[in-house]
Amino acid sequence: MYNLLRFIHKHHFVILFLVLEVLCVLMMTWTMDFHHQKRVNVTNDVVGRVYETGSNIGDYFRLRKINEQLAAENALLRQQVAVVTDTAQCQYDYRNADTVYEFIPARVVNSTVNRPNNYILINKGSHDGVEKDMGVVSPDGIVGIVSEVSPHYASVMSLLHSFSTISVRFKSNGQLANLRWETSNYRYGIIDDIPTHLTLNEGDTIVTSSYSYIFPENLMVGTVMELIVSPSGTLNKAKIRYATDFSSLKYVYMIRHTDKAELDTLIKHQPKL
Repeated sequence: MYNLLRFIHKHHFVILFLVLEVLCVLMMTWTMDFHHQKRVNVTNDVVGRVYETGSNIGDYFRLRKINEQLAAENALLRQQVAVVTDTAQCQYDYRNADTVYEFIPARVVNSTVNRPNNYILINKGSHDGVEKDMGVVSPDGIVGIVSEVSPHYASVMSLLHSFSTISVRFKSNGQLANLRWETSNYRYGIIDDIPTHLTLNEGDTIVTSSYSYIFPENLMVGTVMELIVSPSGTLNKAKIRYATDFSSLKYVYMIRHTDKAELDTLIKHQPKL
């Protein structure tokens, strides 16, 4: 201890200089956009590689379950194609389909479900075409929105986040509403502002609305679990069960809207009322 104190006393100017240098670098990364973005990119890459290594080890012991999920998804896709077209009577070229959405597959390398604000880390980034504000879906339903992107990884703000608000629609009656998360349970969310004259039943389906170009219309969101009647007789609420099980999420798809830049320009130049 005595030798340590002597060393600090002898080199205290150098130590003070190094401490101040580190503090200056940290302040720059937090206050300047360029440096902040560089810090986010480096952090995402480093943390992503660590989590991906751990995820690869875990996947080795979960191969059977993963294969069963992929088989189930392939079966569903084949069923949907069979509904769209009769391949025995005509040809259908999916590359020429009239759609403005493209899908980028990715694997989840880390996620949380028990915090007030939860995020998901995926193993695709800007080099793979991933951009901020892309919608993210799983084989079961919607997942969230891309919040940060580095060259090889991206962070997704999941539906389990206090700032997450998604425009949804009740499939049975077409009523629009907003979905948010206010519980500590990763399986359930809340829909606000439901008119009192609407009749909802347990198990009613909730899908994405047409009021957002982040998600295509009619993607699965969840099902109604309980109608919460307002004691004042105003707008009601509903508790829903998410279609996506966030605790076992392994594979997701980023949704790229090919006309997003054009839509953003129109929205930016809309006249202010």
